[in-house]
Amino acid sequence: MRQSSLAKGNKQIDPVNASFITLTPIIGILGTIWYAKTYGVTWVELAIFVFMYLATGLSITGGYHRYYSHRTYDCARPVQLFYLAFGAAAVQNSVLNWGSDHRYHHRFVDTDEDPYNILKGAFYAHMGWIFYKDDRDAATRFDNVPDLLKDRWVMFQHRHYLPILVLFGFILPALVGALAGRPLGGLLWGGFLRVVVVHHMTWFINSLAHLWGARPYSLKDTARDNWWLGPFTFGEGYHNFHHKFQADYRNGLRWYQFDMAKWWINVLYVFGLVTKMRRIPEPIILKAKLAVEMEAVARRLAAAIASERMWAKVQYRLEMGRLRLETAMISYQAAKLEYRHRKDAWSSEMRRQWAEKLEVYEADFEEARARWRAMVKAMHRIPQPSAHGLLSFTVVLDILKYRLF
Repeated sequence: MRQSSLAKGNKQIDPVNASFITLTPIIGILGTIWYAKTYGVTWVELAIFVFMYLATGLSITGGYHRYYSHRTYDCARPVQLFYLAFGAAAVQNSVLNWGSDHRYHHRFVDTDEDPYNILKGAFYAHMGWIFYKDDRDAATRFDNVPDLLKDRWVMFQHRHYLPILVLFGFILPALVGALAGRPLGGLLWGGFLRVVVVHHMTWFINSLAHLWGARPYSLKDTARDNWWLGPFTFGEGYHNFHHKFQADYRNGLRWYQFDMAKWWINVLYVFGLVTKMRRIPEPIILKAKLAVEMEAVARRLAAAIASERMWAKVQYRLEMGRLRLETAMISYQAAKLEYRHRKDAWSSEMRRQWAEKLEVYEADFEEARARWRAMVKAMHRIPQPSAHGLLSFTVVLDILKYRLF
């Protein structure tokens, strides 16, 4: 099955893609229902489904996406071979095609060059684009993935994609089912039904994650953060963060944000199978978030009718609050880093003194963050244009009352 096409020009329907995408839900859903009613459901089918679902889903999110497309970490050869085998079993094309399309998506997001451009409609971004033939110039189609072209195992998978797909995607679950005397059950549950579910879990990112949610890190494109998409997409729900910081191996920044691929990579790291997990420094992330909040504040100030003098005062306070918060964050992070690297060489007294200093840095950072949040919250109380459209004097006082230092 081919799954790559740039969204430009007059396109022709790809009969292989169209047939596969149309028939797999019929076989996977109706066939599984028929089988369950006729032969029942045992733990064997459920175990095969769960294993194949996790193996193929993580091979797409952790492998195709975060390793091959963005190179957010390094991993051992056995992990790479796992990704290539079960990534093919996900039936989303070879990693060469997938990675190329995805890099085009990031480079040309929300334009005609975006393979799954959300501005062409939710259905097109979700799965409609796959129905069309790939019209890229064969001589230049993979110019954006030179690293993948040099990987002999990637190229092996690309050349032998179909047999690998059939072997790991359909024959394997059927054989496991056959060990329990239920080969058809293994094929339907671990093959066809699983393919349908994993397909749509992946495609949700192309559609829903560009339609609904917050944009806390960047307003430049349609990518959005959605906590409720995380459990459905192996942790890809924090899409605004990902589009802003593509080099970070995480999508869910905080420990409590559902990101199965992040947890999978962390586990592999514990066993020495993953190295060089790339993280964007916290001060850079904070700077991006504050820039978005400042832009939102600026829009409210522009919409409210206020004197130029008052407008300048409010902006000055917010800018100074932002600078103080960024400075406090940088100081706190630098102090933590120095403590972590040098504590083993220090005496117990030195460690105690540094622990106290860290508490002071942290308290300063928390205070600066609390003041910033209070100022931004006050800004959201600014009335928007109405019959009079006057800037609330109470709101201005709320903003100006915060001391900067």
